[in-house]
Amino acid sequence: MFLSLMYEIVLWLLAILALPKLIYAWIVQKKYRESLFKRLGRQFPAIDKGNRKLIWIHVVSVGEVKAVAVLAKRLKKEFVDSVVVISSITETGHAEAKRAIPEADYHVFLPYDFYWIICPIVKKVKPDYVLICETDFWYNFLRASKKVGAHISLVNGKISKTSMNRFKRFSFFARPLFSLVDLFALQSRLYADRFEYLGIPEGDIVVTGNLKFDSKPIYLTNDEKSALRTQLGISDTDKVIVIGSSHDTEEAMLLGTLKNILEKDSNVKVVVVPRHPERFNEVARLITYLFGSCRRYTNPVSGSSVILVDAMGILGKCYQIARVAIVAGSYTQVVGGHNILEPLWFGVPTIYGPYMYSQPDLVEAVSNYQAALQVPIDCVEGEVKELLQDESKRMKMRDASFQLIESMQGSTERTMRAILEHTSNVTSKD
Repeated sequence: MFLSLMYEIVLWLLAILALPKLIYAWIVQKKYRESLFKRLGRQFPAIDKGNRKLIWIHVVSVGEVKAVAVLAKRLKKEFVDSVVVISSITETGHAEAKRAIPEADYHVFLPYDFYWIICPIVKKVKPDYVLICETDFWYNFLRASKKVGAHISLVNGKISKTSMNRFKRFSFFARPLFSLVDLFALQSRLYADRFEYLGIPEGDIVVTGNLKFDSKPIYLTNDEKSALRTQLGISDTDKVIVIGSSHDTEEAMLLGTLKNILEKDSNVKVVVVPRHPERFNEVARLITYLFGSCRRYTNPVSGSSVILVDAMGILGKCYQIARVAIVAGSYTQVVGGHNILEPLWFGVPTIYGPYMYSQPDLVEAVSNYQAALQVPIDCVEGEVKELLQDESKRMKMRDASFQLIESMQGSTERTMRAILEHTSNVTSKD
């Protein structure tokens, strides 16, 4: 009771502190227009599961949706007559969930974790299984789910060293929080060791691998690739560099270091795909400032050596016409890296930056196979120039990426097996 009260007070304090930023984002950046009121619990669908099993899968954003999509479909196949609810926090994640997991019965925004918002909703929905992806623990959501008898699993689980130390420091909160989770299905032994350090029983931990290795993308046909090139103003002879999932300051850094290549070779084109849609206009202004013009995916009226993709869900397609990919989010200390597997699925030689602290096991796997290159910003120009010119190096990296992905697959089935076995064990104990 005391812990719940303290948690509620902390949530209120954080909400008050975040309010000015939220108002600014709402008015100026036009963020949260779809999600804000829905996260207050309004317009939450009336879900009647009847006698069916209800599976509630919670993800944070786009990356987690892509990781868990195959597992969600596998669960729907295993529990044929089940109701599947996919919740997310971000608007981009919500849109991606609708696109990537159409089999789900409901796509919702996770309500804010205030007791008076989330608990009545969970009590009405009565989930049988709750799956949270990677690291997104919400105390009231999990506590309410446990009260209605849900089996709770952390899937594709991970925990950073910083988070581990923080949870250790606040163990009075971490212990009851983690006690709500029945199964920890984790990406690697590294994360298993960290959760064991936090006191999670060894019997509740299973290393299942990274679900991202099973999230096979949609491959474009040659005609679809040709249509995309036309939309972007790129010819068949152009050498394409794709900068994917870029954040504030990264476009300026990366475009600045690529400027010499663009000025010396008119057949080189750079496609920039920002991570967040509210930054599209800002990035367009930057490109125009640096290069005099900017061609936009949604308004392809002007020619330019730098093209801005100002639409969501296009990045995977762009990688398929790339000669070189640069996965951003890794050239700023704030983010800690994004999914460097995305271009590797297509055999595209891939570069990423020094700040990948949120993906240590992925970096290790990629490094072991030499499937991608970690390159500091001052060496990007030279490395990109070499990859554009050296076909044998590109082919070597392509083959390595295919070998890496093949060797790491199977995490979906391992996760399914862990959930079914652990659920069976819990039921038999009861």
